[in-house]
Amino acid sequence: MENTAPFFSIVMPVYNVEKHLNKAIDSVLAQTFTDFELILVDDRSTDDSPRICASYAARDTRITFVPLPENGGASHARSTGLAVAKGRYIFFMDSDDTISDGLFQKAYTAACSESPDVVMCSAVEIYEDANGTVYDRLEVRYPAKTLRTQQEVIQEVIYMEKTTLFGYLWNKFYSAALLQTAKVSFADMPLNEDFQFNIDLFPHVSSLTVLDYVGYQYYKRDGQSLTSKFVANYFDLQIARIKSLYHFYSQFGDCSDTVKTVLCGIYVRSVFSALQRNFDSRANMDKNARKLWLQQQFSSPLYAQLMPFSAPEGAVLKVLNIFLTHKSICGTLFIARCICFVKEKFPNLFSKLKQNR
Repeated sequence: MENTAPFFSIVMPVYNVEKHLNKAIDSVLAQTFTDFELILVDDRSTDDSPRICASYAARDTRITFVPLPENGGASHARSTGLAVAKGRYIFFMDSDDTISDGLFQKAYTAACSESPDVVMCSAVEIYEDANGTVYDRLEVRYPAKTLRTQQEVIQEVIYMEKTTLFGYLWNKFYSAALLQTAKVSFADMPLNEDFQFNIDLFPHVSSLTVLDYVGYQYYKRDGQSLTSKFVANYFDLQIARIKSLYHFYSQFGDCSDTVKTVLCGIYVRSVFSALQRNFDSRANMDKNARKLWLQQQFSSPLYAQLMPFSAPEGAVLKVLNIFLTHKSICGTLFIARCICFVKEKFPNLFSKLKQNR
């Protein structure tokens, strides 16, 4: 009997994205490689998203619409979609982003050539203001390569994380066989669920192909994305991420000075982001509370472990790092307040400063 299973399964969780959903789905249907199934899992949306999903499913037999009986979060929606996926490779796509029309063809060619556990592409971050106007774009690229052993993959993880491309789900095609063998589940947590999935999965990854292709458009919309919203335990989540990477390398006996340097860079960026949030009115932190928070960081074991390896990149982080290294509370808070002002009043300038452009 002929195997009719698609080569790719695209799992797309959907929740209240009626403004962006058509564009996301259309970018999938525009692919030059057409042997795929698209699984739309609606997480009990309260807007027009379910009708949009049903309409597409009625017009294209490659699309499956799975309406959930109750809201369970993105992780539950992904797990539901994965359970019904039939493809050889699984691709998790967000429902408010888009993909380049040649992505599936390039991933298919790489998959057929090397049969890797994971195929990864580069991405472009697109910054939109509240009116939907694009005010900046940033390509996040990674050099093309093929890694054929577990050790090579392990050594590469820290460099992928340095560019931010490791932690994402949406820039990777995962072998269905790998997912079945590894049995890694999606954690229900804010911000870090993608990263946690990958850090749990990659000890099982023995081969990786990186495409020389910017295949994913990741939209960062002011005030709409989860990363732009206030998360009370943001810094704790980032510290957990750093500790997970530290443990990842320690378990393989490969926590070198290079790894610690990259981890320190992530740590400094996390402090930088946390400081901005500490000035948010929702943090309920006055001047003394912010000082106390910084004192706690300066006396923490992680600060002692990583700051000796500090080598920040980017103008803003280099300035901040000077004050962090010298444990200057007043100087650090002054820089953070200035950055908060720039971010609020001049988001375009803030974006360029952050990117050191």
